[in-house]
Amino acid sequence: MLDSEAETAAGFTLIEAIVALVILSAVMIGFYDFLSTALNGAHRMELASFAYDRRTNALELATALNPMDLPEGTLDLGKYRVHWTSHVLGDIRQSSRYPVGRGIFKVALYRMIFTFPDDAEVPPIEVTRLGYHRDDIPQSFPPGTSN
Repeated sequence: MLDSEAETAAGFTLIEAIVALVILSAVMIGFYDFLSTALNGAHRMELASFAYDRRTNALELATALNPMDLPEGTLDLGKYRVHWTSHVLGDIRQSSRYPVGRGIFKVALYRMIFTFPDDAEVPPIEVTRLGYHRDDIPQSFPPGTSN
């Protein structure tokens, strides 16, 4: 009688414990795979968000710059810097006045290239922009003369 009570009072057998551990490890591997995929996706989304932010700022900067007056420079935005260079595409020309005549601007098309020196993963951004310079503004007076 003592032997039958000992058999019913015993806990898990070694085989049952091993099967439970195999099932638990399979579930944990599946959970780890899910968690790893979710974290990698979140990291890629964060990098894409940073790249989008940099591209948006570069395009905004391109609308504010006149490449003929400021063909190269760097803007420090705190978290990162934007550097640009401009190259003339073709000839610098004189504008025309409506309906006929010579205009007051020199104009040219420029290729502007924006790079991010602090972040090599963001590719350069290229923009074609019109550069202009007013041609009829008097030059500054030499030192020592008055107007």
